[in-house]
Amino acid sequence: MTSETQSGSPSDLVDTMESARLAGRMVLSVDGMWCASCAMAMQRAVARADGITSAVVNFTSGTALLVWEPDIVDFEQIVDRVTRLGYTLTPVSRSGEVEAALARQAQRIRCQLAVAVLFGMWSMLGAWVLYLDQTLVTDRLGVTIGWASLLVSLPVVGYSGLDFYRAAIKTLRVGVAGMDAMVTIGVAGSLLASAWNLLGGHADIYIDATTMLITFLLIGRLIDIRARQEGRAAVEAVMQLTPEIANRIKGDSETEQVLLSKVMKGDTVLVAAGERVPVDGRIVLGTSYLDRSLVTGESSPLSVGTGDTVLAGEINLSSPLRVNVESWFGERRIDKLGLRMVELFGARASLSTTADVFVRWLLPVVVVAAVMAFFKFWWDDNPPGTSALYAISLLVAACPCAVGLAMPLAYALGRRQAARQGTLWRDPASVENFAKSSVIAFDKSGTLTTGEFRLHGIQCAAGWSEDALLLLACQAEYGINHPIALALQREGRDRLISSPAANPESVTRHRQGVSFLDDWGGSVLVGARAWMVRSHIGQLPNDPYVPGTIHVARNGEWIGSITLRDEIRPDAKEILEHFRAEGRDVWLISGDSRIATTKFVEEIGFVFDRIEAECSPEGKAEILRAEPRKVSFVGDGVNDSLVIAAAACGIAVPSATGSVVAAAGLVVTRQGLRGVLDGYLATRRVTQIVRQNLAFSIIYNVAVVVFLFDIGVTPFSAALAMLASSASVFFNAWRIAWIPSSGRKASALMKEAQGCESC
Repeated sequence: MTSETQSGSPSDLVDTMESARLAGRMVLSVDGMWCASCAMAMQRAVARADGITSAVVNFTSGTALLVWEPDIVDFEQIVDRVTRLGYTLTPVSRSGEVEAALARQAQRIRCQLAVAVLFGMWSMLGAWVLYLDQTLVTDRLGVTIGWASLLVSLPVVGYSGLDFYRAAIKTLRVGVAGMDAMVTIGVAGSLLASAWNLLGGHADIYIDATTMLITFLLIGRLIDIRARQEGRAAVEAVMQLTPEIANRIKGDSETEQVLLSKVMKGDTVLVAAGERVPVDGRIVLGTSYLDRSLVTGESSPLSVGTGDTVLAGEINLSSPLRVNVESWFGERRIDKLGLRMVELFGARASLSTTADVFVRWLLPVVVVAAVMAFFKFWWDDNPPGTSALYAISLLVAACPCAVGLAMPLAYALGRRQAARQGTLWRDPASVENFAKSSVIAFDKSGTLTTGEFRLHGIQCAAGWSEDALLLLACQAEYGINHPIALALQREGRDRLISSPAANPESVTRHRQGVSFLDDWGGSVLVGARAWMVRSHIGQLPNDPYVPGTIHVARNGEWIGSITLRDEIRPDAKEILEHFRAEGRDVWLISGDSRIATTKFVEEIGFVFDRIEAECSPEGKAEILRAEPRKVSFVGDGVNDSLVIAAAACGIAVPSATGSVVAAAGLVVTRQGLRGVLDGYLATRRVTQIVRQNLAFSIIYNVAVVVFLFDIGVTPFSAALAMLASSASVFFNAWRIAWIPSSGRKASALMKEAQGCESC
């Protein structure tokens, strides 16, 4: 099946882009990218098109964000440039095809990796026999072993490395050659030098280094593909928050179930109690409570009525609502959040990109040095064949095997160690960014708190008991599926209070409370203090507003109040203090009200470097984007999905929702906030080892080019130099497996910090 069949013709794409001409920007999915160098090549090609003011192509997200001048942009030129490079652009809404393409690409890499491991193992066996017994180098048996090793490596070179050569050609065409081009030159040089030596009767071969390099780079590519797949899963998780069908109202009262894509602006839909709101719109009939905690982060249910706005993804808690559709499928706020997440994914720098930049600088230097070496040795009266052999040996010796090993090996070992400690790593970029972050920002509800409301206190008027007050509150909140209502019901069960539902005919739900008739005919009001004031309730205490407080009145007289509190995690302050001791700024960014946030800060007793409250999902992301330093964010709710994607590293705590888990770069599966601290210490250690590996690799390659250019390099010495470089990286990376539990290290550090405070 051709790419055009899968993704539509180029003319269809041009028509789609034309429809967004006046918008001046568009996000598109990219199919066919193999590595970060592919993204750089496409970005440079598109940026040169007429009318393009900004082009950002992210390999991790598989997207291209294009910004243009509407009057002069040429969409046909853009599509043509991308097509000639061998890539395919599709609208983001057709992400299913992109996911299928990623699955096919991952399967292809697995097959290539299997071939590389199987045949590379036998090829390296022959090379090692020759390394260990130098008497075989000029012996007929040694030459035979060399030919066998070379032939066994051909499946690795010809099949497993094929995509590297294709990527090298594409990147060379636009002048951004990187690791792929260097690998291609190294493979070609090693094959040529090995064949040359064998034809001359010498068994000096380099093919083992080539097969090892291809194998480890394939592992790195598989890690990148996995990160891309999980990035797209995050967007899908956000989309699944809303139902796929809606109850559209026909006539006065009749309803029909229709696909959400069939609902249009101006339609009226019925949202039953307990259902998620499927569209953005305005209430035209009914009053109810909405659970907005997943969408906005508000901890308390919101009372709504005729004329109020509702958003897709919110939960209708108590009574049916009729909603006039203002934004339909594809235009809702939650759809735009998903699209924004696509824009933000993959914008993070990574260590693999650092390696690619180094290789892009090294490539022309090595090629020029090899050419100059040929002429130098020829000038020194060496035969042309010998001079060419020395030049090729220099080229092969400078092939960045160790650079290619540096990141994948350390990341794979670190990820395994982190998994044992309860932290899942999604991609190398997040690991590096968490370790390098200057700011650690936290959500409040469900992250620094447990996310479960607990009874904090009951105040009763004379003649009333706590159990009687709880009974009336439980009857008012009966059947409501919201954290506050669930907390009341749980407390009632713990006290063995039987709380049957109030007579449905007497229950009326208001914007800020509930009224009903109790079993003795008394008129009961349960709700907010402001509502009690408007209802002229007598004996109401003149206390300030306290978040989470529910007041109860009977027959016009106040009879008590119940205060519920989202409990702070026991280790929250300790973990925050540790990050402060590490020299990191600690922020609090919450979607909850300013009053609730201020109350939380007073209770936890920690001085945050920055506090933001009443933040929308977009507002949270914008705060991070405006900060020039690297900021990691720890969150749990759907309203955190966008900021998790925008952060240098997003961290999901054990109670996180599916969309946050899918979007996060690090997922803590146990130990709560302690696991966040453990993850930080582990990423810092692994990043340090990766940087050491890159340093070893860079020093080695510079030394080869500078020192061996003058003295010359024999095939055998080049092979040993490559082996030594790779071995240094390999053994240094294995230190990760010897790192003690980060939990034990964190505990020791915290005890030390606490000891200093008491001094």
